[in-house]
Amino acid sequence: MLPRPDHPDVVRPIIRVRRPCAMRLRFATYNLLDLSLAPESAQEGERQRQVIQTIRAIKPDVIAVQELKCPPGRAGRLVAEVGERTGLTATVQESAGRAVHAVAVGDHTLHVALLWRPGLTPLPETFRTYSPAVHHHGGWRGVGYGSLVRLGFAVAGRAMTFASYHAPAFGRHRRLDQAETTLAAVTASAGPVLVGSDFNAVGAARVNGDFYDPDPYTGHLWWPDLVHQCHEPTHPGTNHRADRRPAAVWEAGGLYDVAAHTRRPWQATTGHWPSCPYSVRGIARRIDMVHATAPVLRAVSGVAVVDTPVSRAASDHLPVVVDLDPAALPAPTAVGGS
Repeated sequence: MLPRPDHPDVVRPIIRVRRPCAMRLRFATYNLLDLSLAPESAQEGERQRQVIQTIRAIKPDVIAVQELKCPPGRAGRLVAEVGERTGLTATVQESAGRAVHAVAVGDHTLHVALLWRPGLTPLPETFRTYSPAVHHHGGWRGVGYGSLVRLGFAVAGRAMTFASYHAPAFGRHRRLDQAETTLAAVTASAGPVLVGSDFNAVGAARVNGDFYDPDPYTGHLWWPDLVHQCHEPTHPGTNHRADRRPAAVWEAGGLYDVAAHTRRPWQATTGHWPSCPYSVRGIARRIDMVHATAPVLRAVSGVAVVDTPVSRAASDHLPVVVDLDPAALPAPTAVGGS
């Protein structure tokens, strides 16, 4: 049985956010809301331009994105186009000389990817994708997104692993199973790890004994979509509660919720979109997260939800940004890049 995050056997590092540093590495995660770069209306074209504008304003060193929308065979080209418009790249030169894109194909023609600033050195031997629709290095089948891409970079002489993950929107047990699988996929790498995700579940980290994330569902009237989010879905009423088990897996396995463990004031990443079924019921949730291994937490110099008029108009999810001081990371292991 998985121990609760507040169980005495679970190590929960207490981390304080460091002061701003001279050298900064910025990692972000952003659900792009069906970004196709082939809009079917002027209104959708303007929204997609605002997505690109938001990414450019963030100025990430590495960004994890979710919901690139296109047929699977075009996913690489789409992420390359996003890179061209944002001044980033997603191209990995593998050892055999073949160029591939850091994208993992998902269900429903929705995919995840990593992009990074030119000049940052990717480590091709660390590149992995895990997809439900097309099996590359590993995968799973079933409805509900659930793809992950992982890639290491040489950062100030250190090997650091970054990943982008989109948890299943449907199927609580599938989400829990994938939490275990993705945990193994990203923590198998040596060195610091950061994962940006649309986690599609409420967090399980605790601060001073209480959950960092308040339960967004208790007290609201039941409606059918909550079968994907709550315990006891066969007993509709107002006593249902969020299923936090996927997040508890990551916490117990050493992937920590950065916002919670750095004691950042809580802020929702969803709930602002007029047509969202949660928004219309007054439910605001924080389901876009950055998780990291313990050594990374000590290097965090800032955490922010990018909440601006442009980001609110661009997507039903707000981006999350984490700034790091690479000098505060553990002593580096030898890597191939610089």
